[in-house]
Amino acid sequence: SFLYTPPMCRVYNSANISVNDATVTALTFDSERFDTDSMHSTSSSTGRITATSAGKYILGFGGSLASAADYNFVQSRIRRAGTTNIAAQGMQHNVITIDPNWSLVTFWSFAAAEYAEAVVYQDNTAAAARNVEVVADRSPEFWASWVGG
Repeated sequence: SFLYTPPMCRVYNSANISVNDATVTALTFDSERFDTDSMHSTSSSTGRITATSAGKYILGFGGSLASAADYNFVQSRIRRAGTTNIAAQGMQHNVITIDPNWSLVTFWSFAAAEYAEAVVYQDNTAAAARNVEVVADRSPEFWASWVGG
């Protein structure tokens, strides 16, 4: 039945998420666009997508930080089991636009009950917290889809 309806979910947050300066921040997601295999909860561990079915998954994460001209470094990551980065995308100050955006995709094999998180880091000269901003249908969004056993 996985070929007809594979395990998959896409989650998002309906409000801006504050990311402190020079701090790795695991994002949370309070809403679901869909979830076919109970991979995400909106009431506990809301930052996690959990592979309830073992297999190979494609995962993605998209976001947009608040506009500012003083970013030194911005990075987004997909992290497995709270410790291992399985994908990362960073931008140094000389290539950061005024409103950093990212789209990050990776492919990984998960055992049943393993989870992934979307993580953001930002550093700016004002030492200020900045928001991952809500932008309809693309920020902040985190998703996973089973592609095979």
